[in-house]
Amino acid sequence: MTESHLSGRPADSQVPYFFHSYGQVHSRAAGLRTPDKRQDEFHELLGQFVLQLTTHDGTTPVGFLDKRLPLGVEWEKDLKEALATCRVFVPVYSPQYFNSRWCGMEFDGFVRRQAEHHRSEPYTVSAIVPVLWTSPDRFVLPDAVQPFQYHGSDLDEDYKRLGLRGLMEAGQWRKYRRTVWLIAERIVDVATLARLRPCDVNLFDDLSNVFAPCTQGDS
Repeated sequence: MTESHLSGRPADSQVPYFFHSYGQVHSRAAGLRTPDKRQDEFHELLGQFVLQLTTHDGTTPVGFLDKRLPLGVEWEKDLKEALATCRVFVPVYSPQYFNSRWCGMEFDGFVRRQAEHHRSEPYTVSAIVPVLWTSPDRFVLPDAVQPFQYHGSDLDEDYKRLGLRGLMEAGQWRKYRRTVWLIAERIVDVATLARLRPCDVNLFDDLSNVFAPCTQGDS
């Protein structure tokens, strides 16, 4: 990254640098959704790498992860505040992700926020950085996500074929860590270029599941 690329970059704020959006499974406890242990591991490593690449001091979480939060008013309040202030949205693509009503609503919310920003700043880049969790052969991309690329020339071919979870289960830890590092670099670069402004949480009052045409139920 060149000095010119960094020139004029604002100081890293303490709002969530990224919003980690992923498909969760239900627990037996009523009203709770249990995070995937592998997603936790990915979130932790991604956060460590983003901290290395920014001046975020780590006194507040560098990334937002919806973890064991009860469904209801408080869950919505915390989630919407993070969605309204985070610098980058990181949807983690998997069959569960596109079958989740909540994830479809999160995606809708962030796209609305970007659209609001682009009304006055039309030439900034998208602040959505998709991540492959499983092989892309395992799901069909809904129309709402088609414009957002999840691959790049610098990413490993095994990642593009297997996704991060596939790399983990295959024991390809060096490729996995290198891929997460590249994703972290992409997040920081996108945050710098997009300069996405926070929005009023009222923008999210009537969110809809933009994945609905491709889902077979809510999660």
